[in-house]
Amino acid sequence: MNDSDRRRYEMQLRVNQFGIDNAADFTGIAAAKLTQLGTLIDTVQTKSAAQQLGFGESAQQFEVKNTARENLRDEMSDISRTAKSMEYAFDGISSQFQFQRNMNDADMLAKARAFYTESLTYNADFISYGLPSTFRADLNSAADAFEASFSSTATATAEHVAATAEISSKIREGMIIVRILDGIVKNKYANDPGKLAAWLSASHVEKAPKKKETSTP
Repeated sequence: MNDSDRRRYEMQLRVNQFGIDNAADFTGIAAAKLTQLGTLIDTVQTKSAAQQLGFGESAQQFEVKNTARENLRDEMSDISRTAKSMEYAFDGISSQFQFQRNMNDADMLAKARAFYTESLTYNADFISYGLPSTFRADLNSAADAFEASFSSTATATAEHVAATAEISSKIREGMIIVRILDGIVKNKYANDPGKLAAWLSASHVEKAPKKKETSTP
């Protein structure tokens, strides 16, 4: 959850505890809303755990993708480097298998598929210039693994994005409940300054800390 949601959630935790501590004072709408708030808090806790799990899964899948990317780059670099040596025997082959390591993911995958298709014509020649006999199969496997990482990272990212959105939604619902309770509780404790002060403290949302201003030299 972001900082704003966190501060509102912490306020709702305090309000929930206030309701638990003073449960005997509330019936009807107030009791129902306090119960509803407690249920929302439980849901947020569950979603927060899912969110953190999603963050961890996403980070892990991006590591997998990074590894797959590097493996594919290595396979393509070997072919491209060998093609440069073959240029004197096969005019234009170095351009045909030209490769840049800083290509974006989609372009690199498309280029890898092109390398695989076009290298069939020169399969025996690449091998005679020192590439392993499995170089095309190795390239294809690396490309498949890299392509598979696209969906796994997207799924992991979607999971924690969905959990984050659900958390924000539940916290907004909690804010509505607190606003409803605010009028009821203030009426209830109009003549009880101690409990009224406790409510005001519990239902107060802490302000975000101010950023330090940097002095201009």
